[in-house]
Amino acid sequence: MAPQDIRTVQIQENASQAVFARYLNVTTGLVSQWERGEKRPRGASLKLLTLLQKTVLPQ
Repeated sequence: MAPQDIRTVQIQENASQAVFARYLNVTTGLVSQWERGEKRPRGASLKLLTLLQKTVLPQ
């Protein structure tokens, strides 16, 4: 998942970075790193982001 996609999902959910991190059970710093492209989501976080993306963003 691309960094801009993660940011778009967060904005569409109308959640701050801190709240979005709690949705995914990760730290705010990790969400920030994902959005800057320094790290990529993996495992359960990636699955949750993918599900959110499918429900939030029109296809």
